[in-house]
Amino acid sequence: MEVITLNNETFFEKCSELMSRVDFKPDTIVGILNGGGYVVNGIKKGKEFESVQFKLIKLQRDNWLKNVFLIKLVLSVLPCKISDRLRIFESKKAKKVINKLNLDQLSNYNIDFHLKSTPNQSSQNILIIDDAIDTGRTMFIVKNNLNRLFPNSQIKTAVISWTIENSIIQPDYYLFKNTLVRFPWSKDYKGKDFEKKSFSS
Repeated sequence: MEVITLNNETFFEKCSELMSRVDFKPDTIVGILNGGGYVVNGIKKGKEFESVQFKLIKLQRDNWLKNVFLIKLVLSVLPCKISDRLRIFESKKAKKVINKLNLDQLSNYNIDFHLKSTPNQSSQNILIIDDAIDTGRTMFIVKNNLNRLFPNSQIKTAVISWTIENSIIQPDYYLFKNTLVRFPWSKDYKGKDFEKKSFSS
């Protein structure tokens, strides 16, 4: 599996490229934190989205390794070839998890989610944004919740990287497939060109 790195400049270029592939006009864009939050920030600059309602939601898998300071420090200094191998190893582990996911259980997973809606303005076209789909667990849960809340809406998904093609949900739009992307906010990113920002809906 290939591992590629996007620097700050190429990341924003890819955000624009991703949105150019979207063939419907969303009135609501939902970004899944944290990665989807950066993608949303990247596309908010476009004038075509001035009338779009943006919403951010946090629902991440439990990965204790990424929360250990020492692990973060080691990842930041490892040569790229080694961190690439670690990424591929982690992806292979995720691939084995896919068949063990209980779709019925995930379908009943409820998240706290609120969108502004009035009788004259409701969400008809919803686009869910994330940086990547691995197992598809997070995207599956978010989309299922939105389908329940807005049963008459058209809901589509978009990611920069669809890393595992047999994920439990397939994105409607993507740029890379079977590719691992090192983003500017990744723990093993070596560049100094990215400044982390806080997110706001």
